[in-house]
Amino acid sequence: MQPYIESKDVIHDGSALRARMREYGYLFIRDLLPRDDVLHVRREIMEICEDFGWLREKTDPMDGLTDHAPVREGDDAWRPMYARLQTLESFHRLKLHPNVNNLMDAYFEEPSFALPMTIARIAFPRDNENGTAPHQDWIYVRGSMDTVSCWGTLGDVPPEIGGLKLLAGSHKAGLLSTVPSPGPGGNMVSVDPELEWHQSDYRAGDLLMFTPLTVHAAADNHTPDTLRASIDFRYAGQSHTISSTWLEPHYHWLGDEFSWDVLDRDWHDSPTARYWERLPQVKARPPGKMPRV
Repeated sequence: MQPYIESKDVIHDGSALRARMREYGYLFIRDLLPRDDVLHVRREIMEICEDFGWLREKTDPMDGLTDHAPVREGDDAWRPMYARLQTLESFHRLKLHPNVNNLMDAYFEEPSFALPMTIARIAFPRDNENGTAPHQDWIYVRGSMDTVSCWGTLGDVPPEIGGLKLLAGSHKAGLLSTVPSPGPGGNMVSVDPELEWHQSDYRAGDLLMFTPLTVHAAADNHTPDTLRASIDFRYAGQSHTISSTWLEPHYHWLGDEFSWDVLDRDWHDSPTARYWERLPQVKARPPGKMPRV
């Protein structure tokens, strides 16, 4: 396992950013988001987990300590927690921070666009067989092949808690065939044994960016009692075409509790609410049949 090559030194140089993305299939930016903003979102999410009984009693919610049996994404017990999480305006606002937006403007060399769908993963320890298997994002993202996936932890994640890992250079193999897999996304690809996995420890505020063809997966959580919380979202240039699916909330296919009319009804004129409707016309097209992200 190799540590990520860091790219904060070129965040204002679009040509250098794209050159590194072409070479490695990813960009890793330390401390891009304000740490306090990320930890604020973490606290709100951990307090929701506490309300649902997922955290160990009489512990600091910020520590994310659990003695609860794993609750897997899609379980009946997971759904009400996730619906409440998706109502957090601060969670959706994080991807719109000027530090991220300015980086994406430089990368695309044009005004950029944060796709509205924002995804959280709450990963339990002792549940590694149901983690996110190696996959490419393209089958879920569609739209422009230049769409960038972004992933960050909601809190500090040392190696023993795991995090996202990826195969540097794997995007050069093109689109790979998939087979069904347990865990989020439900699909996996074969891993090229000649390529090296890259992974580093994560700090609250770090951001990992990668292409739709870069193979990535969740590293195992080797702790006995610590939840891992993360956020992921996508960006494209405003001239690019996206899949219309990404204008909807995550898990919108489950019902009204995952609709914007429900999720943003208490945001009280926040600029986060329906921000894409105030942009120049967004180019979106139906994606055709595709798996659930």
